[in-house]
Amino acid sequence: MRTWKIGWMMFLAAVLMVSAAPAIAEEHGESGGGGCGDVFGDLIHITRDSTTGQPILAQRWIELPAEVPGYGWGYCPIAVTADGQEIPFLPYTCDLDIDPLSDNFVGPPVEVNYFGRLNGGRTKPRNNRMHFDEVISNIKAGMMVKRGPAGRLMIGYDCKDVGKPPCDEWATVDSPMENMGLYVRLVKYGHLAPDPYEVDIWAHGDPKLPTQFHPALGVEDWPKFHNTVKHMLPSDGDNPEYCWDYDGAEEYTDVNEDGVWNPAEPFIDINKDGYHDDGEPFTDLDLDGEWDAAEPFIDTNGNGVPDEFTFLCADQEQLGNRDFVSVAAFLGAAASKTGKVTWDLVQYWNRILKVTKTNEYTGPLPLNTLPALYRDCWEGPDPEDPPEEGGVPDPGYLTGEACTIEEVDPDDPPPNYDLFTDLAEKFVDFEGLDGYEREREDIEAIKSTSEETWMLADDVSLLNWVELVNGDEYETGNIAGFVNAASDFLRMIEFIHNYDPPVDLYCTYNTDDCGVY
Repeated sequence: MRTWKIGWMMFLAAVLMVSAAPAIAEEHGESGGGGCGDVFGDLIHITRDSTTGQPILAQRWIELPAEVPGYGWGYCPIAVTADGQEIPFLPYTCDLDIDPLSDNFVGPPVEVNYFGRLNGGRTKPRNNRMHFDEVISNIKAGMMVKRGPAGRLMIGYDCKDVGKPPCDEWATVDSPMENMGLYVRLVKYGHLAPDPYEVDIWAHGDPKLPTQFHPALGVEDWPKFHNTVKHMLPSDGDNPEYCWDYDGAEEYTDVNEDGVWNPAEPFIDINKDGYHDDGEPFTDLDLDGEWDAAEPFIDTNGNGVPDEFTFLCADQEQLGNRDFVSVAAFLGAAASKTGKVTWDLVQYWNRILKVTKTNEYTGPLPLNTLPALYRDCWEGPDPEDPPEEGGVPDPGYLTGEACTIEEVDPDDPPPNYDLFTDLAEKFVDFEGLDGYEREREDIEAIKSTSEETWMLADDVSLLNWVELVNGDEYETGNIAGFVNAASDFLRMIEFIHNYDPPVDLYCTYNTDDCGVY
């Protein structure tokens, strides 16, 4: 009986030696080498706040990291077993007591080893933006955008008119990477409308080409958004015209009155101030040794080109209930079809995607974030350090209700705040999700009528399926509601992929045979 326990213990100890380290993640650069994303070693279920999902770290007197000799206050993730019991620590460390032969052993921790396709989020942030750009480009090429079954975006082509069905062709945004791009953008900004003058800093091509920008929605694209997805546009997309301020455009003098700025003598504006500076190469057409602009302009946004308007709607917005439901759908569409969604997976995935970090590729922090929490179970002066020979038990920490839960205040941080990245981490505040409700959706699907016969039905309920596998009672708000919503959408997508009718090949090869069997 003990053989498997010892083998498991050695394996898990190797994993948790990384998790116990104060620095959770090792950052990798955006260039060079084969690094892609972060290396994480602490992906286990831990104690979290019952409403928000914030981790509650244990404030413990431990031996500090090697670069800071001695003992002091540390902050340790509290691992839990499958039935929710907290796993005790070894004295004066963040290491877990996972020896099955120990008197303190309560069970193994639960590894978050069910990321599946979500592991694609470990790619570089610029790749995440690339996939989001692809969705925007597809929307611009289409004529209608709506919410499909299971919450995924559907883009219509060859429609009756812009934003009006019927459409001859529909494409579902089902790429996991594209849904990750949508997830990050909507969480960070509250909408899907990037600034049309946001420079694509890694665009490649002919250096003689003008400044390259990320694809962005235009006035002509907003009417494509159906009522089911208008909330993904700034201010619900009711009046797009106010986003384009032509009166606030960058000023320039149009000498030849052709509506564009054209220098008489082309130049390379290295510092992007709109003027030729000493050291910047230029073509001296009149050979007088000086560069003269025929039509000077003020480059307000510093991208080196005159702009025709100022875009007013690229700023972040608060996420509302419908936004969070859409974010949950994007998570479900990015995950493995047979996977699962938990509080721990959501929080770790946000970290992997750098959702709560400012990033030059994927944008700033979300407007609403929460800090970590820590549990203070000590009263009186600091504990004494253990003797060098060790072997002494932990100091006498308080237990239960005698402990207090403290929220980290970066302006007045607890001791050794800078040494523990867990303590400084930010987390998405899901409070804006205050009323997730399942909706009845019927789809066309093949279902069995007996052990040997099947039929195509157009009224197969996704709601019945979700209630069967996820239960008919569920939380509707905060992170619990978000996890339930994402799990519902994931199960719907699993059903659609398994039971959606196949393409009618008769109709594909001969339109006269459409509907004839």
